[in-house]
Amino acid sequence: MSVWNPFTDKVLGHWWASRSSEGMFGADSPTGWIDGARELLAEYQLLAAENTLTKRHADPKGTLQTMLAGLQACVEGEADSRVMGRVRAAVSNRVARRGEPGSLRLAELRAAQARTAAKPSHAAMAHDAAARIKATGHTGAVDDPLALLRGTPAAALPSVRKATRQATQAPLPDLLRQGIVRSAELLAELAPQLTAETVASRYSDASAGVLAKRLYRAFANRRSLLLLNHQSQVTIDALPWFNLLEQAGVHEQKQSLAHVQGLELAALALDHFPGTLLPNSLIRELTRLFGIASKGVPLTYELASDIFMGSFSPVFQRAAQEAATVVGDTIYAHYYGIDYREILAMGSRPATPSRARRMPRTAVPEFDTLVRSRAGIGLTRWDYDVAASGKAIEQAQILTTHNLASLVNAGISLDWGVQAREAWKATKNHLAKVTGAKHLHHQKNAAYGWRQTVFYLALCPVEQVAAFMDDQTLTQGLTPEATFKAESILQGLMETIETGAPAEGPFLGWVARPKR
Repeated sequence: MSVWNPFTDKVLGHWWASRSSEGMFGADSPTGWIDGARELLAEYQLLAAENTLTKRHADPKGTLQTMLAGLQACVEGEADSRVMGRVRAAVSNRVARRGEPGSLRLAELRAAQARTAAKPSHAAMAHDAAARIKATGHTGAVDDPLALLRGTPAAALPSVRKATRQATQAPLPDLLRQGIVRSAELLAELAPQLTAETVASRYSDASAGVLAKRLYRAFANRRSLLLLNHQSQVTIDALPWFNLLEQAGVHEQKQSLAHVQGLELAALALDHFPGTLLPNSLIRELTRLFGIASKGVPLTYELASDIFMGSFSPVFQRAAQEAATVVGDTIYAHYYGIDYREILAMGSRPATPSRARRMPRTAVPEFDTLVRSRAGIGLTRWDYDVAASGKAIEQAQILTTHNLASLVNAGISLDWGVQAREAWKATKNHLAKVTGAKHLHHQKNAAYGWRQTVFYLALCPVEQVAAFMDDQTLTQGLTPEATFKAESILQGLMETIETGAPAEGPFLGWVARPKR
């Protein structure tokens, strides 16, 4: 707006001055017209060398390049009818859209564009905002970071406001309610701060508590990794100096605070992000909090299908047995066809040795066998490609409810009816995208949301479940294809509720692809 539009007008005016009484350009050009053409061509070379951020001016089919090509042809004496025809068309179209050179219409347009171009760019305002905040001397979060920008042009810019609000210091429920923490993953990033405060609160000596808090925060910043063969990363308990602090300074009566903090953190995640899996980083913090409180809550991580080794660690079997006490003989167990009595009996009888030994010895062979059977996978490692591993992991998540039952047994309490409806909304959102480019991704996320929906309904009274299933708005807002899919999913659950039999093909995220 500040360089190329004015220059284009200048070139247009030069051509406009060459028109004849018959409207022909280039005929009977005024004296000095060719010299002016040379000057414009030279000016263009300078401008193009100095202004490289945009390329529209260099479009060979654009108005400017067409007029410049005409000038070059005239200067070289090679202006044929074809070249001049393109110039006449470009000039005529430009005048029709913008107005004649020197007209009031064109002058008003350029004046408005000049005012816009004179305004500072978003990038410039962002840098000004950063400098303004830096000048205040604040190095951490504050109660109202937007107040630091009050009275500046940047304060009205949405992108600057959004970035600045990330420095808000407030209780976690307020950050969630204000939409500053917008995902379970971001919640997990903040969780170590809460855990560190809980770690510190257990110390009788305030200085020791501060040291323990800083040690925990520093250790939590390490990169998270998924390891093979059920291995796990080193925990902070492996640090000898942290263990010495724990042994010397912890007030035993304050251990229960960690359990309460763990339940509150889990409740916030489930309440604000229904229908989504709890991220591994959040599971790690919950495990730490419950461990501080000496509560053995079996929480399981989401495993990666590309490095899955074909077996599960003992915590998965324990979590499935916890699930048996919560959703055994409920619509959840019936819908997915789970015999939780079989799961409760696991570990109570010696394992039968395998003659073939095609799989390595595992910690929980009965659980592994059940998962493989439900996923339709063979016994050898060669049967585990990424898709097969994904199916096995999903079946383990179904059997364990992926931490939901363990958290209920630990004491978490929510409005299960509301949770079921919110989880269904998340399911619908992904069902609407199943036909897109990332259909497999949304298929899996929709299955996660649906599994939570069924789990929450299993905790509701019969009347509440009936009201949910009778709700005619459950499929509103979906495309015909997504509506058909949603209705078939709901119909499968309704048949289970009416007959008590497993669903014929429960909705799953990992589906087998047809072999070519």
